[in-house]
Amino acid sequence: MFVQLKKDFLGKPAGERIEIADGDGAALIQQGIGEAIAPSEAVNQLMTKAMAAASAKISESIAATIDAALLKFKEAQAQAQKHAVPMIFGEGGHGDVKRNFGDWLVKVATACIGKPRQAGEAAAALEKEYSTAFSPWQKAALGESSGVTGGYTVPPDFYQQLLAIAAEDSFFRQRAFVQPMASATLQFPYLDITTIQSAGVSPFFGGVQAYWTAEAQTRTETEPQFKMMELKAQELSGYSVSSNVLLQDAAFGLEKFLYTLFGKAVAWYEQYAFLQGKGVGKPLGVLNAPATISVNRNTASTVKYVDIATLFAKLLPGSINRAVWVISPTVIPQLLQLQDGASRAIFISIDQGAVKPPIWKLLGLPVQITEMVPPLGTKGDVMLIDCSNYVIGDRMALEVAASEHVNFLKNQMTWRFVQRVDGQPWMDKPVTLQDGTTQVSAFVALN
Repeated sequence: MFVQLKKDFLGKPAGERIEIADGDGAALIQQGIGEAIAPSEAVNQLMTKAMAAASAKISESIAATIDAALLKFKEAQAQAQKHAVPMIFGEGGHGDVKRNFGDWLVKVATACIGKPRQAGEAAAALEKEYSTAFSPWQKAALGESSGVTGGYTVPPDFYQQLLAIAAEDSFFRQRAFVQPMASATLQFPYLDITTIQSAGVSPFFGGVQAYWTAEAQTRTETEPQFKMMELKAQELSGYSVSSNVLLQDAAFGLEKFLYTLFGKAVAWYEQYAFLQGKGVGKPLGVLNAPATISVNRNTASTVKYVDIATLFAKLLPGSINRAVWVISPTVIPQLLQLQDGASRAIFISIDQGAVKPPIWKLLGLPVQITEMVPPLGTKGDVMLIDCSNYVIGDRMALEVAASEHVNFLKNQMTWRFVQRVDGQPWMDKPVTLQDGTTQVSAFVALN
């Protein structure tokens, strides 16, 4: 379905129209983030997107030609020192030589490893031009006797672009509830829906009850119960290397290289922790959360239709339209042979057989194939999860430091990046329904 955003969402501005799965679209509309678009308008948008895609391909070809020409022009300029000014262009000012991620990285490198005067000037420029703060709390050395003593916080606009790359590569972050953290620790209350209530009382109102009351009778008071959640900014860090030639010759080349690398690295390790994290020094992953229900499979090391049905039956009713299947690649041979009650292949098109690609949907919900879950026959090789019931806390302080000493003999610069993030499910245990026995959860795993 198509949804028009009423608020900024995942780096997309309010007013933009996006194509999104029906379940996710309904969730955005329910939360007041977006509004549905009429079918006729959706058709118009499809035509517009098709034209934009065609234009983009043409633009990419033109851009490649222009980039090559600019590079040759810069090389020619370098022959005369008085004209040797790196020319960096970009739409809307992005990529301006005076303010871009590549230029920021160059200044960080100078501030970290330059001579005292150069380092001081670079540090002052970082503070004045980018409002970048020095962060001495980072671990001191990058590897040898003379490493950096700290890094520099990435400016908010660059940080948001890096997070956008992470979101594009992460099905989990796109769907989760993301909460910015103004400090290292964040505490906030949430409605208690996991405490078992008496028969006939729904747990989803935190203990609040309604009564059928006769005229002129005293009403019975009930109060909602709350629990406290605490998120702590855990450190996710890594490092990468780049050629010093790249650093010296083209800030925009460095920008593209490290933007992509940092964004994809953060996305992969974040998502792995959100799925399998132990909760000690890192986020608490779905697989290890007390709220996750484990369902014993019908046959060892096998995935059958009855297993799928049992997992679905354990899903929180409110998550039925929002959940996603998360499945290991090692389960694919079993999936392609999976049949429903009428002995029909589930993922293979009936009319085209194996000619068409598999339709990765199961019981109307999308299927995500990922290496980030355990292999076939292990708990969690198939999971059904509602990511909107998972809270991600972003400290909003990605930091970068540089050192030339780690790979000195290779003439390479080493970049260290540190992201501070935490995450855990909303629920601390499964929900027991009003019958007093049936348990359901937003997170279900095949045992």
